[in-house]
Amino acid sequence: MARCPHCDVEMQEVSARAHPGRLIVLDQCQDCGGIWCDQWELFPVEPEESERLDPLNEKLLKNSMALKKRALYCPRCGDRLQSFREPLLPSDVQLQRCRRCHGIWLNKGQFRGFKSFQRKTREEKMSGEEAVRKAVRNFQDPRSWVTTGTRGIFAYPRGEELRDGIGVSAKGAFSLILHSLLRLVCGF
Repeated sequence: MARCPHCDVEMQEVSARAHPGRLIVLDQCQDCGGIWCDQWELFPVEPEESERLDPLNEKLLKNSMALKKRALYCPRCGDRLQSFREPLLPSDVQLQRCRRCHGIWLNKGQFRGFKSFQRKTREEKMSGEEAVRKAVRNFQDPRSWVTTGTRGIFAYPRGEELRDGIGVSAKGAFSLILHSLLRLVCGF
């Protein structure tokens, strides 16, 4: 088990729902509430999971907990954690990153802040209606489907050319049905 870089106590494993339909196991300190994410674990975790994993605790808010002014070390490889500053992130989100194994330490509240920023960015970049349109467009174009086989994981099949007006009409009807079903499922 990993030890908390801040408190030096054993952290507990917590499962978080991630995109697309997976679970990721993170490490969380039960004393300070900090969360350790190994390489590639932070970004795919669903933003809604921050409400469960990093809840607001009124008792802790009233009793301030001073962060120790000492170097923090990676719970995986022991390398010194470095403050990581991403210009696109809000200034209140502070991450500590391991240079060797690329894990990320988030103090209490930082996980929630990062995921709130991620959710807001996704909503601004792609509205629900645009997501449905993009899914329909990608489904209709067989050249966008990734396949595996003798040509490798990134071999793209060539779509068949439509030869008559019936094929075009069927494609349009299929597109309308798929678009309506996706809107119904997604609630748009």
